[in-house]
Amino acid sequence: MADTILSGKPYFGSLIGLLLGLVLLPISLGYLLVGRFFLGRLFFASYRCDGCGVCARNCPADAIRMWGKKKPRPYWTYHCENCMRCMNFCPKNAVEAGHSWAVILYYVTMIPVSDYFFNWLGNQVPWLAGANRAGIGMLLQYGYMLLAISAAYLLFTLAIRVPAINRLFAFTTLTHYYRRYHEPDTRLKDMASKDRT
Repeated sequence: MADTILSGKPYFGSLIGLLLGLVLLPISLGYLLVGRFFLGRLFFASYRCDGCGVCARNCPADAIRMWGKKKPRPYWTYHCENCMRCMNFCPKNAVEAGHSWAVILYYVTMIPVSDYFFNWLGNQVPWLAGANRAGIGMLLQYGYMLLAISAAYLLFTLAIRVPAINRLFAFTTLTHYYRRYHEPDTRLKDMASKDRT
């Protein structure tokens, strides 16, 4: 491609990328509006976590906070980009992506709050009962979803401090049995890190 461009000839190969980008636009928008918030909230530290903070210190997005004074544990924020470096380099293999938790979180976020709200509002103000509410309903539902993800994840983070609950979620997630690992010769100090001066 570079040779073609440098020779001054037209290059149309990028049209394929543009067309693929347009075809995949709904998926990209779905990830930006929902997926990245949902997926980052699936991570948790299992009972193996000793609070060393390797995950938080080496997160390229600075998305992990260590919570707790006696035994700090990682908490993933909305900045998480799901790169899974935390999972790959945890010395205790304590970072899990909660598949059983994902099912619960999905059902919590899919409660049709906008329908309940507009049914209630229609009963309070009858002339609004038949009003077109599609746009407002979508915004209300999106706001509820983000709020529900935050509140549910906060409660989940507190609940998994209970050893029995932590083990339940750890043993019902696939990453407990099959993990995504990094390349064996790659070490944290070999990677660009925010700690590097």
